[in-house]
Amino acid sequence: MPQATHSPAPSWVLRKVLIVLVTLYAVLMMLHWPIGFTFFTQLSNLFAAAVTLGQLITGGRSRGIELLKYAAAVSITVTFFVFLLVLAPLDPRGVPAAYAQDHFASLCMHLINPVLTVGDFLADSRSAAPLRKSHIFMALVPPVGYFAFILCLDALGFRWNGMTAPYLFLNYEAPAGWFGFLPETAGFTTLGIGVFYVILILLFLFLLVGRGLYTAAEAIRRRAQAHSAP
Repeated sequence: MPQATHSPAPSWVLRKVLIVLVTLYAVLMMLHWPIGFTFFTQLSNLFAAAVTLGQLITGGRSRGIELLKYAAAVSITVTFFVFLLVLAPLDPRGVPAAYAQDHFASLCMHLINPVLTVGDFLADSRSAAPLRKSHIFMALVPPVGYFAFILCLDALGFRWNGMTAPYLFLNYEAPAGWFGFLPETAGFTTLGIGVFYVILILLFLFLLVGRGLYTAAEAIRRRAQAHSAP
């Protein structure tokens, strides 16, 4: 006789469908600005939605997709914090306008989807296989891949408002270049810090967030196991 299979719980499916639908709405609202899809925000949201869709298709039975969901959760958390603490405050229209742009697609990508994705990852951790500490380094794959992607576009002649990268802190043609430290030049095209140092800080941030989500997921998993023990 074939073994019985367990269908995913409705709440499990609903969480993931919401992530996909929120991403779809945001993407549709931003189609008028194709170059926007070279930004880490859009790519991290699409990454999270693609992995979540993969979970729906496989019924959550793929360990590889579980690990990609962890990397996606880390990436979208960094998206949330960088926009909240750095980019939104620099918007000359103000923070509320920064989140309201493109019919609130910005709100979807910088707040709603990060909350949904991280919440979904942590909820799944109650029954998922435990992460290993070595998995924390998976958090570095998206940013390293993104930096390589931007350098390739730059080599092909892409420019973002005259800059060599979508973000002012990655603009290596600014006076600070790759290794300089010129805080007096900080403005709308540079932080006045060499791009190399910014990349190191960002990679550390990804590892820090990765460690935080790893710790939270393990705590939730252990608590769930303790409650289910006879």
